[in-house]
Amino acid sequence: MIMARSVAEIKKTMTDAFLANETLREKYGLRSNSTWSESFSPVSLENIIIYIIASAFYVLERIFDQYLIDVEQKVDGAVVASVPWYYKMALAFQYGDTLVLNKRTQAYEYANINEAKQIVKYAAVRDKGTSVQILVSGDNAGSPCPLSNDVLTVFKQYMNRVKIAGVVLNITSKASDHVLIRANITIDPLVLDESGVMLSDGSRPVESAIKNHLKNIVYGGTFNKTKLVDAIQTAAGVVDVDLIECRYRADGETSWTVLDGNNYVGKSGSYIPDELENSLTYVVQD
Repeated sequence: MIMARSVAEIKKTMTDAFLANETLREKYGLRSNSTWSESFSPVSLENIIIYIIASAFYVLERIFDQYLIDVEQKVDGAVVASVPWYYKMALAFQYGDTLVLNKRTQAYEYANINEAKQIVKYAAVRDKGTSVQILVSGDNAGSPCPLSNDVLTVFKQYMNRVKIAGVVLNITSKASDHVLIRANITIDPLVLDESGVMLSDGSRPVESAIKNHLKNIVYGGTFNKTKLVDAIQTAAGVVDVDLIECRYRADGETSWTVLDGNNYVGKSGSYIPDELENSLTYVVQD
């Protein structure tokens, strides 16, 4: 960030401070509303001294600016293999482009950045101690979708090229984990019917609230039953929520697993609900 002021800006700061000093105004016999140019000639000793000092400060600020630029360049060129760094590199993947070795940093990078080729739109990185797990997905209408096997193979080759030597990467791209939610929803019969349909427009606010909540869980984040209940309670016409059970299964699995605790960390990084039309029971408020 460039911070250096111009000589004129620095000089004005100094002359404003000079004129604001009551002792100096009294010594020089200056009027309370007089300006610097009205009070001192361009060739006056005071004006020349302040100009010289302002010029020196300008040079000093420029030196500080260049120092910051040099430090930022060194930081940018340094490879720090942290979780955020692997996340950044995953999203930087450009399908179809080769990598070149930067001889200054000894790191592989793209010769040209082309965002149109950056097809990894979602990424999550988990430090497993002996390895680094990376979940990635593309995008389909605003939702995560798995990379094809061909693209995933290329992505793995890319990550193995840019990673720190000796680090073991576990890279996957899977369809969303499925969540089955069984709940009794107490409703206001003036707003919703006994099927959960909005009387005013025919929509299903509870189902929409669940879908939006799962969609908005950060990619790679945790499904939390308490937060799910909170989301359902924001739906129009909902009076109370009795969450009976949550089950989950990764895409491709045939059997459901009951979620005994409060949290579930999915294998894919994202979540979608199953059978909402059958798993939710609506109870009319007495």
